[in-house]
Amino acid sequence: MLADPSELDRTASHMMPADAEIQLRLQFLEVTAEDVRLLREVHPLLQPRLPEVIAGFYRHLQTIPVLRGLLKDPVVLDRLYQLQAAYFQTLTAGDYGIDYVRHRLRVGLAHQRIGLAPEWYIGAYRKYLGDLGPVLQELLQDRPGLFLPTYSALMKVGSFDMGLALDTYIKAGRQQLRDSEARFRGAFGQAAVGLAQLSADGRWLRVNRKLQDIVGYTEEELRGMHVADLVTPEDWQIDAPLLRALAHGELETSSREKRYLCKDGRRVWVKATVTAMQPDAGDAALVAVIEDISQRKQFEEELMHLARHDALTGLANRTLLLDRVSQAIAQARRSGNQVAMLFLDLDRFKTINDSLGHDAGDRVVIEVGRRLKQAVRDADTVARFGGDEFVVLLPELPTEDIAAALAQKILSALFEPMLIHGHELAPACSIGISLYPRDGDNGKTLLKNADAALYQAKAMGRGNYQFYSEEMNARTLDRLTLESGLRHAVERGELELKYQPQIDLADGAMLGAEALLRWRPAGQQLVMPDAFITIAEETGLIVPIGEWVLRTACAQQVAWRQSGLPDLRIAVNLSARQFRQPGLDAMVARVLAETGCPADRLELEITESVLMERPDSAAQTLQRLSDMGVQLAIDDFGTGYSSLSYLKRFPINALKIDRSFVRDIAAKSAASNDDGAIAAAVIALAHSMGLTVVAEGVETEQQRDFLRQLHCDQAQGFYFSEPMSAAALAHRFVPQRARECGEQAQGM
Repeated sequence: MLADPSELDRTASHMMPADAEIQLRLQFLEVTAEDVRLLREVHPLLQPRLPEVIAGFYRHLQTIPVLRGLLKDPVVLDRLYQLQAAYFQTLTAGDYGIDYVRHRLRVGLAHQRIGLAPEWYIGAYRKYLGDLGPVLQELLQDRPGLFLPTYSALMKVGSFDMGLALDTYIKAGRQQLRDSEARFRGAFGQAAVGLAQLSADGRWLRVNRKLQDIVGYTEEELRGMHVADLVTPEDWQIDAPLLRALAHGELETSSREKRYLCKDGRRVWVKATVTAMQPDAGDAALVAVIEDISQRKQFEEELMHLARHDALTGLANRTLLLDRVSQAIAQARRSGNQVAMLFLDLDRFKTINDSLGHDAGDRVVIEVGRRLKQAVRDADTVARFGGDEFVVLLPELPTEDIAAALAQKILSALFEPMLIHGHELAPACSIGISLYPRDGDNGKTLLKNADAALYQAKAMGRGNYQFYSEEMNARTLDRLTLESGLRHAVERGELELKYQPQIDLADGAMLGAEALLRWRPAGQQLVMPDAFITIAEETGLIVPIGEWVLRTACAQQVAWRQSGLPDLRIAVNLSARQFRQPGLDAMVARVLAETGCPADRLELEITESVLMERPDSAAQTLQRLSDMGVQLAIDDFGTGYSSLSYLKRFPINALKIDRSFVRDIAAKSAASNDDGAIAAAVIALAHSMGLTVVAEGVETEQQRDFLRQLHCDQAQGFYFSEPMSAAALAHRFVPQRARECGEQAQGM
């Protein structure tokens, strides 16, 4: 049975440094955001190499006689090996906040209670960091400039950890000293461990008060008993030959950890050290020192629990899950059944953290873990992988229908509202499912494929579950390839802009052009925005890419003007993430100043759905841009929901009618169909507010004529021109300028 962690929690809480002190320590060690980023980047690369580093570490321990003696028990060695592996895996994970410090203090306390001396901490870190240097250098050989910064970051975190470990020893040692003094005064000189004298054949001759307390027998009762009466038959098979060797002088001392059978039926862990004494006359006698180590064993179990369970929820962690997956697969291989792995995460969990705080987020995670435990079978395992990610392992499934039914049960359970800090929340989730043996024959493969299925579930609208298929891996690989290429597209000069003219419907003159982004990877075909803009949004790459688009378009407007072309207005789309980015107005002002583009020649287009997400803050951002002289347009108008009261507050200059309302306008029925009516209403609304109206997607003469009848101001679309290069658009102006010059000459 696991130890109650409350005592560890209380002690760790007393030792817990204030957040300011944590930050001060990290600051003193010069742990920067760049250090954290470097460690997180190298973390997944390092994991496959950790076993060899840790194995080398234990080979080093075996060269020290004292440590070799301590580690001669293979069970203890294996247990420490697993704990050490799990411990070191978190060093480069990149999260060194309050939870990390609390966890480290608990681990340090557990080690301190077990009795490990602090010098082994120092030696362990020295060996680990020393062996890791060449590994890091090898992993980063293609990026040699990152080796020293990454190794320095690891040294900083190692020093931070070592300081926390020494804190527990110093502070716990002081407390234990005070406790020991109190016990000494209370015991009036009685021994703090059990002491006994035994006959050569193992009969109890004399015992002290402490030993009576440990086993619950009186001294008189013990004198009528044998050592074998206090141990299990299994332990006696080991103890009997040791006792004979001590009695015959073949062994001086024997020390073993085992469980004594108490009078009340309990089993208590003790460390029994027996030493042979040869008196001047008479039979040999044995002296036993019996130490109650039950609390130490509890802390060992607690330490093992910490290494294999999530600290926040108490659920299994990745290490324990993969161990149970291996067991489940072995059993399924014998029985012919299946094993299912459900990978799930909460939809839009970041919104909860951002709006209500991380404490509320933690409470949501705890409640989700509780509901998952209630939803599954007793034989199933629920694990948390950190953040809002959970995995459910289902062993011994006769059919995959059971996995589907449980997935639906989980979706329903999490959809039920929960009250967190006075707010009613319903954090729906998405689930990906993989099956053994169809989708993999080991835990890591099943986990990877369940993750791919989870991504597919999110792509299909969230709040659903999907089974893994081979096509998902291909799509995931394509996405990763696309994302990797996109990260270098700007620096490699692979992005380009096309420009679609915007035409005055009254006289056919070109008034401006909309800049449209294209990506042409080296040696590959042109990639259209719908294939990569979503990825750019999700990864945050849209911010630097968006600035590149704005700078390039503004520079092109200046280049056209300097070459003698009319002073065109250049239109640039702002994505949702760009618009919400702090300092947008400062970035626009900087680009205008650096390129020399007049502010009134730049038009920024924002969709109405983005504006209405946070209309108050959107109005402030738009006003700052408008005050600079930048023209503002609402793009795709009519496809979202706009409040007219907010629309009046926005300092906009134009509305762009979405192409969906233009596409189905036909010459004969345009005035009567719904799309025509909507277009007419939008134009009338815009004109009543003094706004210019631009129609997108005009592809036919009938559409142009109908829009003219409605007095639409401007239009763009394939009827006038497809998007073209800057040079092609400049050539388009030549005949137009020639006509204008001819008309001016005739007028003279």
